[in-house]
Amino acid sequence: MIEIIRQNQVYIVLSLMSICALIFFLALITGNLSKRRRIAISLLELSAFCWLGGSFLYNLLKNNITTTSAWYLVRIGKFCDYTFSNLIIFVFGLYLKDLFMNEGGVQKKLVRLLVADITVFAGIALIIISQFTGFYYYFDENSVYIHGPGRPFFYVFSIVPLILQLTCIINYYKRFSRRIRIPVLLFSVLPVISTGMQFFIKGISFAGMSAVGMAVVLYIFTIEEMNRAVERAHKLEVEMLERYKKELEETVELRTHELSEANEKANNLLLNILPKNVAEELTENPGKTISKKYPNATVLFTDIVGFTKMSSSMTAQETVSMLNGMISLFDIRSEKEGIEKIKTIGDAYMAVCGLSDDPNNDGAEKMIRFAKGLIEDVKEFNEKNNMNIQIRIGINSGDIVAGVIGKKKFIYDVWGDTVNVASRMESSGYPMKIHVSEKIYQQTKEKNAFYKPVEVEIKGKGLMKTYFCVG
Repeated sequence: MIEIIRQNQVYIVLSLMSICALIFFLALITGNLSKRRRIAISLLELSAFCWLGGSFLYNLLKNNITTTSAWYLVRIGKFCDYTFSNLIIFVFGLYLKDLFMNEGGVQKKLVRLLVADITVFAGIALIIISQFTGFYYYFDENSVYIHGPGRPFFYVFSIVPLILQLTCIINYYKRFSRRIRIPVLLFSVLPVISTGMQFFIKGISFAGMSAVGMAVVLYIFTIEEMNRAVERAHKLEVEMLERYKKELEETVELRTHELSEANEKANNLLLNILPKNVAEELTENPGKTISKKYPNATVLFTDIVGFTKMSSSMTAQETVSMLNGMISLFDIRSEKEGIEKIKTIGDAYMAVCGLSDDPNNDGAEKMIRFAKGLIEDVKEFNEKNNMNIQIRIGINSGDIVAGVIGKKKFIYDVWGDTVNVASRMESSGYPMKIHVSEKIYQQTKEKNAFYKPVEVEIKGKGLMKTYFCVG
């Protein structure tokens, strides 16, 4: 097999050069490619063409240097062989930069690619210097090519940039489609392997042929991926048009006066009882059991300190008026802060947020902000009504189950150990203080100040480390 390649190397190289030239022109006129990527691929194919051309020229004339022009062409060929083998690595770096920015979403400058570029140009500078010093290579008086003392450095300045590029590709590997991953990885790996093969198999430009072959494959896969992106964009456009058409038809159907008025009243009434998404699901599926588990919801309990004693000295009207005034302030704040009110039981108020499938939601932070607002509301209420009402607040987070209970006068409620602990936080707290669990502290400690932890005996849980929020 090796002997066949060696015997037909000239034809293989000429074929690859022809393909490079063809793809160079195709890349220039390919409309689906971005300008930067089109330039990168064009330069990649041009560099590959010149690399193979230099190698071909040298191998063609090295044994037949009988004229002055042949003397010069042999040296030009070897210079191109060295120079463009390095330059193609730099151009591949341009391709990677565009790929990382447009498909990988990497906006920052990658230092490793910059170091790779510097290394490549340092290597090219040494190639130029070698023309006068013989550092990499030189020709003797008989125009025989001889390795110079610094030739190992040539491999260093060629392989190190490829390794740096490979580390960047591996780092952002999953951000690219599979059709782009494979040729990009192969482009970095195969030339290194081929260079190693040339130490053992002389007379065949494995590195050049492999790099050129991968440049061709890279173009083909890039074009295929671009075509698929265009197809996906077209499909998405059609879907959007169909969706807009459907929404427009639904809007037209709903724009009758009587239906719009009745629908608005029904929705408003339902939203006063249930969260929006639950109300929508219940409306669409009246007989369905509504229930869902959330991985990291935040639950708040608050009640009035000494309410039983306080209400015994008030008339029924005064008690209801006082509760209604204060709870109304809480409701306004909950709507403002995006908190879901669950229910009131006597003087107790229960709310929840973080009803999301995302375990890393910001519900705990929102609830701390809401709790601080409740204390301010109570202070404002006391000033306006000349009263001295105090509340306790307890907060906990964790997984809960939420759902709609009942067929008539139904309510939306939540259950679970998270809810029980939140209730215990409130009952074991202090007046006008926010008492939170360890989970809340861990999720909010970066933006909120807390007093030193205290261990509190919690019914059904034993001693628990808890915290009181400052402010």
